[in-house]
Amino acid sequence: MNSFSPNHAFTVRRAQVNDAQALAELARQTFIDTYSDLNDPEDIRLHCEKNFGIAQQSAEIVNPDYAVILIWQQQELIAFAQVVKRPAPDSVQLSEPEHKAIALFRYYVKKEWHGKGVAQILMQAAEQTAREFGASHLWLGMWEHNARALAFYQKVGFQHVGWVDYHFGSKVERDYVLLKAL
Repeated sequence: MNSFSPNHAFTVRRAQVNDAQALAELARQTFIDTYSDLNDPEDIRLHCEKNFGIAQQSAEIVNPDYAVILIWQQQELIAFAQVVKRPAPDSVQLSEPEHKAIALFRYYVKKEWHGKGVAQILMQAAEQTAREFGASHLWLGMWEHNARALAFYQKVGFQHVGWVDYHFGSKVERDYVLLKAL
């Protein structure tokens, strides 16, 4: 258990299959809270339907190429991240051949927990997990219009290195590719 103040005790752990429903609900709601004001409702619905169902979360939890990290505050799931072994986009160029980049695929903190230190705890856990997977770098793709997320990622050491296409609902968008040395 980790804590950052006397009032908030957190449990940080890897997801288990019986967490799939809570994970799907948190992923869906956090995505809607973050992106619904600037996107077509039908694209939001399609994206959530495709990516945040219980079956999808269960499959990701048991996939050995995924590490799904959860943060609980008492009985409430408040944040999660996925560290995933997947090829980095071409814009990720590492200086040494033995270096390896791994994806920070999803990184969601419940809206009411923004600004309370949860994101830093989650990032530490994601970085440790990436190291356990043998990575020297962490990369991610993020929507170019999410200024709050960009500010956080830059604050914790990520740098913009390129662009990648992202299929969202009925369209293809352009996402930043960010990279951080571990």
